[in-house]
Amino acid sequence: MNYHQVLSMMIFNNDDQANTNFDDKVKGIIERVKPSLLPNIRQSIEEFSTRKQHLYVLNYLLRGIIQEHTKVDTDIPFNTSQYHSVKVAVEFIILIGIKPSLLPGIGIDINKVCSIASTITEETDLSCLEKYERLCFSTYLLLDLFDNLNLRPAVLSQIGLLIAALLQLSHAPLVKPSNNYQSESENVNNQKFYMTAEEYQRLLNRQKLFHSKLISLLLNCPLNICFRELMIILGMKTAPKWLRKETQNYLIKMLVQPNGISSLFITIYNDSLDLGTDWKKLDTLSRLIAVTHGKNVDEYYGAVCPQLLDLFFSDKFKHSSTIANCCIKSLYDYNPHACQRYIVQVICAPLANKESSVAKEKEIERSIELLARCFLTEDAKFKCLPCKVIFYIATPLFCLYTKVLGSACVLKANLQRLLLKILEEETMQEKLYAAFLGHDMSGEFGNYITSEFGPTSGVEITGLNKNLDYVKLADTMFDLVSTATALSPSLFGYILKFLSNANKWNEIEQPKILETENDKIERITNCITIQFAIHTAAYDLISKLASTNAVQDIQIKNPEPLLSFIKSLFEKYINRQDKVEDECEMLYISLMWIKTWILEKSKAIKIDLFKDFKTFLEGHLQNSNLPNQLESLISEVINCIMTHDSRTKFEKKYYQDLSSSSNKFDEALKDLKDPLLPVRAHGLITLTKLIETNDPYAIARDAIILLLFQENLKHEDSFIYLASINGLCAMATVFPEKYMETLILEYIDMPKRNAFSEITVETRVKIGEILVKTTRALGEMNVVQKNMLLNGFLCTIRDTDPLIRASGLSCLAELCKILHYRLGNMLTEICYCITCILKSDKIPECRRAAVLVATLLFRGLDQNLLTSCTSDMIDLYRELRNLRDDKDSVLQLHIQLALEEIDRIMRDSLFVKIPTLEKKMAQLNSTSNR
Repeated sequence: MNYHQVLSMMIFNNDDQANTNFDDKVKGIIERVKPSLLPNIRQSIEEFSTRKQHLYVLNYLLRGIIQEHTKVDTDIPFNTSQYHSVKVAVEFIILIGIKPSLLPGIGIDINKVCSIASTITEETDLSCLEKYERLCFSTYLLLDLFDNLNLRPAVLSQIGLLIAALLQLSHAPLVKPSNNYQSESENVNNQKFYMTAEEYQRLLNRQKLFHSKLISLLLNCPLNICFRELMIILGMKTAPKWLRKETQNYLIKMLVQPNGISSLFITIYNDSLDLGTDWKKLDTLSRLIAVTHGKNVDEYYGAVCPQLLDLFFSDKFKHSSTIANCCIKSLYDYNPHACQRYIVQVICAPLANKESSVAKEKEIERSIELLARCFLTEDAKFKCLPCKVIFYIATPLFCLYTKVLGSACVLKANLQRLLLKILEEETMQEKLYAAFLGHDMSGEFGNYITSEFGPTSGVEITGLNKNLDYVKLADTMFDLVSTATALSPSLFGYILKFLSNANKWNEIEQPKILETENDKIERITNCITIQFAIHTAAYDLISKLASTNAVQDIQIKNPEPLLSFIKSLFEKYINRQDKVEDECEMLYISLMWIKTWILEKSKAIKIDLFKDFKTFLEGHLQNSNLPNQLESLISEVINCIMTHDSRTKFEKKYYQDLSSSSNKFDEALKDLKDPLLPVRAHGLITLTKLIETNDPYAIARDAIILLLFQENLKHEDSFIYLASINGLCAMATVFPEKYMETLILEYIDMPKRNAFSEITVETRVKIGEILVKTTRALGEMNVVQKNMLLNGFLCTIRDTDPLIRASGLSCLAELCKILHYRLGNMLTEICYCITCILKSDKIPECRRAAVLVATLLFRGLDQNLLTSCTSDMIDLYRELRNLRDDKDSVLQLHIQLALEEIDRIMRDSLFVKIPTLEKKMAQLNSTSNR
């Protein structure tokens, strides 16, 4: 018997198009397929209703398909026609066997998702027991179909109503049994059902069986589908209370399963999360996850929180880090203790070691990465945790940053950003400075750790650090605050307070146990050594900070802390019995700061703030015990303060005299402010002509004009860009000794500053073009800057960006041509660099540019190639021969041209052309003599 063929007859009825009644259609179909059925099957369904017959025949055929497929024992799937027949059969089972038997409010309206449903009228003559038995029969059949992997997709398309049926069969409340038959359930057809004790027990046993079936179905069904269908069932407005309660319990159970949270978000957003329109939905969902579900709080958070941390590394959908941050922030708002225990402490566990335990590279790397994603996100800063929750690991983070500071470790950037984020808390800045510099050993911010580089270029913690290198800590602190101008003044102020506290100088820790005289001497010696190291490092750090512009600007506006510090140094020095000149070194340095700032920043400084300090210095100047050098410096500072007003007036007068007139210059500046691009370009061209004509007014303001050209060099418009290039070329041509070196140093130094500023690759390429164009304009004069130019372009060959390497090689080729290939000893280095590019560089453009340089070198050197031939030139030739069969066709063409140049040179040198003897004869025109 061909079950698929008979099933197809059950589904399709093309002959009876006129009959629109569903029951009549079903009756006609059954009559057609009865001859194909076994006799016992035909007899067993004779007494059934039409729809029940249809349901039982479908059950017989589908189970036959399952058995037939099991006997064959193959994984070959059904064809399209067979699968379609099974899918439609499943829809009929849902429409006839499950949908009419569900209680009101359970399941979705199948009419919206199934076109056949609108043609089926509702049965009104079914009793409660008949509905129940039909529901059980249909549910068993669908479960068996679901267990078959080939038939499972057909069931998954209608899985929602199957889950609803299982929920009803597993958890619907039963009528309590009664001996007097007073408890009854009345059907719509006025049939009455009386619950007996035996029937009640039978139904309870069935509920347990269906409950186990439901659990098995949810375990084998994809989590996102389970979430979707259960949330749809829960969202029905007419759903009964018992259904809502049980559905919520199943949702919570699935949520705490592995990947439960990610499946929930996949179900809701389906990788289409829009942070603008879906933000409220995301906020609501994250707060629902953060709320405790169930009686066991630890069990719930212990299952959910690891999933939130795994979300940071999930690639199943976009914005996973943002979703995880929202959930964690909601958890912190709802239960800070649980967030600290299950999220923060888990992340920081490798860094919060209180004993001499070891943390491996992978643990440290994961911890730093999670901290960065939790606290350094840019998508939703207000959804980040406050940094105070990780204060207790601030010192270990600083120790790790100290270790990786001078290396290329990938953790360096995140460590730096984390420490800067922690230091943003102004109320804790001074305490953090004290901990980082080793001034506070209380361990409030964690322990000092020792670390080593691991085998995979990571860092691993090896234990606790008892012997601190205070100078190294101070250097790390200076490097850290140098990247944030707002921190330098606050650190400077902290160091002033620390050094001003006289009690810190002689503070010796008291012992907690009895000690011998030798122990006491050793303890005091160690304390003095540590104090000396701390203060030496502090003096070095404050000297470095004083040289930064950020500190100077703040001290000029508010010099009172520094002046108080200097006064305290004077008091300490005067009160000492044995005055040693070396001990007043900090006093010298501080007075030099005051003198330098007054002289260099005379316009910005408020001299009235220094009047009292001048009086103080004049009082100490009368002290005869001061060294001569100190007296001389004090006199200079007093003189600077006294003559400040007159010096400022002279500078203002001098500036006003210089601002006489230059109409063209003023007009050019006005043009540069114009919003129209052609007008702005005209202003740049005007400034260029003023420089080319050596206009005295423009020459006096060459630094301002240079800044204008550099700023417009970043413009996207080609007209503005070319005008800026021409202007810079003109300045470098007029002032080669002044601006050529500046441009070259800027060109070389850009990669170092790129980490802290927005310098694009295109900007650096443009400056390289300017240098080449300027050297072409200088002609023979560029020999003076030859070595500097060549070194500048050779430096770019080591750049990490392939565009920079290719541009540098092209500029190098053009420069060699301009210099007429008079390269001297630089030829060896150029050949070596070209060979290295051809051997190791994987970027096609870079290799092509390298071959271009080689071709131009061969062409320019010509016969001198043989005399200039070194081992590096031979290596270059061998590498060119090795690359002749490269896959890059353009590179092959370049290599062929280079080899042809070598072949030409060798032919010309080996086969000297013999001069041909020829006699020139001319015939005079006879008419010309007439």
